[in-house]
Amino acid sequence: MDSGKTNSSFSLKPRLFYGWYIVAASWIMAFLITGTSAGIFFKPLLDEFGWDRATLSMVSAIAMLVFAGFSPFLGRLIDRFGPRAMLLVGSVAQILSNVSNGLASGLVGIYIGRFLYELKPTHSTQVLINHWFVKNRGKALGILSTGVPLGTLLLSPFSQYLILVWGWRLTMFFWAGVTAVMVLPLLLLIRDKPEQKGLVPDGKYSDVQHLKKPSPSLHNTTPIKLPEHPGQSLAQAIKNRSLWLISATHLICGIGCGLIGTHTVIFATDLGYSAIIGASFLSVQGGVSLFGVLVTGHMSDRMARNLVLTMTHFIRSLSFVLLVVAIVFHGSLWVLYLAMALFGFGWFTTSPLVGGLVADLYGNLRMGTILGVLLACHIVGMSIGTYAGGISYQLTHSYFSIFLIQSILEFLAAVLAFSIIKKHHTS
Repeated sequence: MDSGKTNSSFSLKPRLFYGWYIVAASWIMAFLITGTSAGIFFKPLLDEFGWDRATLSMVSAIAMLVFAGFSPFLGRLIDRFGPRAMLLVGSVAQILSNVSNGLASGLVGIYIGRFLYELKPTHSTQVLINHWFVKNRGKALGILSTGVPLGTLLLSPFSQYLILVWGWRLTMFFWAGVTAVMVLPLLLLIRDKPEQKGLVPDGKYSDVQHLKKPSPSLHNTTPIKLPEHPGQSLAQAIKNRSLWLISATHLICGIGCGLIGTHTVIFATDLGYSAIIGASFLSVQGGVSLFGVLVTGHMSDRMARNLVLTMTHFIRSLSFVLLVVAIVFHGSLWVLYLAMALFGFGWFTTSPLVGGLVADLYGNLRMGTILGVLLACHIVGMSIGTYAGGISYQLTHSYFSIFLIQSILEFLAAVLAFSIIKKHHTS
């Protein structure tokens, strides 16, 4: 009799909260998109078509600006139809992007490919994870965010190798096939909210009052309605000064990401290093970012997220200072690697921090829409950084000025992040 009670009690708790399967599936989606990042294919495209850097930078910049205009609308679609539906759209877009790039015979094909590439799963997965986690939100977002830096660490040099062996077109087709085979089946695992699996956020029933515990069966999928706070609409959030501060920091973040992501490899070749060394800069950036997102994710569950964001932008500012130093001292390799390491620490950490801040400040009511607005700011910043790097080099034959300007902007972003006032969302 006692034995039966023990077994029944033991079966009340699943071995692993289903939300972590959601994190794993989302992580794989984020990991794979790094195989076709702009920086890896920048030089092969220049060599193929004979364009100058400003022209090719403009392709990415315009594609990102167009997508930025769509981003708030896509966020509204996430709020209406759920992140799972939009993850399907984003996954198909990644496949079509690689196919369009691989078949491109001129600027039009590259424009289409770059626009489709911007339909990444990042936006939908942030909303998804915020639905599934509250207490462990920073940790879950941090783990999810290791997908991009680890992809950069491993897939950037792998793609560079494939380009050398197969050429850039076949490499694009390869990634289209890999995405189709690996990502589309993962969507079968996704559920928009834990209630759809008979669960609650974080998997801890005791944290939610006025709920009856579901059947102890591990296979229970009966939906539960949670008494969640309605949160704020976009119109209400816009009246909050903190949203404007977050928007400004995310814009500056985007400028830095566009600049580094597009121009790092070719910057290395300007200094006399090989494209493989340039790809290794991205690998260092990705490797250190793994540490960065885990550390900052853990910290953000224990202290104010805006303070962690402040630290992130300050470290990013130091990275651009070191890039300026590297140029002055004729490309010292150890300084370049140190700069990439510092940028890597603060590179992708801003994404989970901003996603967590939005959930903390404004709730679930229009989370996708508000994140869409912030994503638009980031994308506009990326387009500015991408083109500014190209036109700056075109005019001055150096990245010195743009790196110096960005170091100042990152410091400004740190000040803005520090000024964010945390207030709980109101009804």
